[in-house]
Amino acid sequence: MSSLVTGAESRRDDLRHERPRARDVGLPPWAARATRAIAEAVFAHALRDGDGDGDGDGDVEAPPADRVEWVCREVDDFLARVSFRTYVIVLASLVTLVVLAPLMIRRFSGLAAMTLPDRIRALERVERSALSPALLAVKALLSVHYYEHPDAAREVGFDGACMIAPRAEVSP
Repeated sequence: MSSLVTGAESRRDDLRHERPRARDVGLPPWAARATRAIAEAVFAHALRDGDGDGDGDGDVEAPPADRVEWVCREVDDFLARVSFRTYVIVLASLVTLVVLAPLMIRRFSGLAAMTLPDRIRALERVERSALSPALLAVKALLSVHYYEHPDAAREVGFDGACMIAPRAEVSP
């Protein structure tokens, strides 16, 4: 019986296996590399101005490698459980980004082989083009999983409490 029905506290591991895996693998190797490259670019953050001249220098840093690895494992597991139609849409979106994003900034290498600043520029260019739905699908999938990580909740200041105060009980 589900913990949702019994009212028992559930853990993430308990919920992971409620829907059986439809496939042995969620992402083929090329798609796993692309997912990692896109996740690093999407969740990269600007470094502080190290030289003190106030210009910001535009340097960026990828999120921690263990967090990216965790997100990629979660996405892989998720895609092993979704319908065939959803699976094909995500893979088609990844193919679109892998092939066309580098061309948007006149690069002829694979997306994963590009430097982090180039990947960011390429994805920003895709976001402003007619190809943006492909990027939206992948970014939405990555964001859902990235912000499920407990460290991400702490980074954005979420304390686990509801922001709305409960209403006082009105006695009849």
